[in-house]
Amino acid sequence: MVGKSSRGAVLVSAFLLVNSGCAILAKKPDTPAARLDGKALARTPPPPGERYYLLLFGSHDMSRRPAYTHTWATLVRAVETPGCSDPALDVHTISWLPTKMDIDTFNFRVEPGTNVELHDTIRNSLRTKQNIAMWGPYEVTYPVSVRFLTQKAFLESGAIGYQCIDGVGEAGRSGTGCDCIHAVSDMDPVYARWRYPLAFYGQPATAHLVRRLMHSPIFIDPPTTHDWLIPRLGLTDYPIRRRTYRGRSVPHEPGDGGDLSVVRPAVLPGVERPSREPAPKTEPALPPPWAGPGSMP
Repeated sequence: MVGKSSRGAVLVSAFLLVNSGCAILAKKPDTPAARLDGKALARTPPPPGERYYLLLFGSHDMSRRPAYTHTWATLVRAVETPGCSDPALDVHTISWLPTKMDIDTFNFRVEPGTNVELHDTIRNSLRTKQNIAMWGPYEVTYPVSVRFLTQKAFLESGAIGYQCIDGVGEAGRSGTGCDCIHAVSDMDPVYARWRYPLAFYGQPATAHLVRRLMHSPIFIDPPTTHDWLIPRLGLTDYPIRRRTYRGRSVPHEPGDGGDLSVVRPAVLPGVERPSREPAPKTEPALPPPWAGPGSMP
């Protein structure tokens, strides 16, 4: 016999599958992260003594109800420090949630949103009995760090709010709301939101996001992970399941730009074919906003 929560999850999943088609017409927030000029980013050398790492997380409860799922990502800037064997870590997370921290799946109006730091995000997922999975830490290129931090700054500027299903309702019409998945994927300069369909949510959404990122030359020696970061970030204190990416990857090589604006081959959920989407409008690359909260000694 199917329980009430299971029936509800099936109905919500069906709704999200239908809503995936609505995302083609939905308005995407005009984030500057997606408009940065990839060629200009490629020409900008990283500051000396710095390396960058990306961790991606997904969580859901046993029934995978959308109200109890989440996707988030953390960028770590490791800076060599004279006289220290270990680099200093500057930690930045994109984890977009409603300010009240509880998700109303069928609220089709934009509500206040907040970007939550890494450990508070993990504790909130555990509070709601979600199982957490992690991909990485992967080393990434400098251009990715700039796009990531530009997107984070946009979210924290107050320009947009939160809406769980952002392809319909107020968010779909106005482009003033965002869910947790698109809070990360909206920095993609190539693919629109419909390439990140909400039929994938929780850990499957993060797995799909990882797969898309692996098709751009942004990772250094993928899928190698840099596990020394895990205890440095305090992640050994939590019941997090490690996930290994085993699909196709495009490693970064000198001269390839190292940016999300390069995709080889194009990615669709379950389908791979050349992209025919027009090139997005671009803006000059901006210096990364490294200063601010999130630093770790």
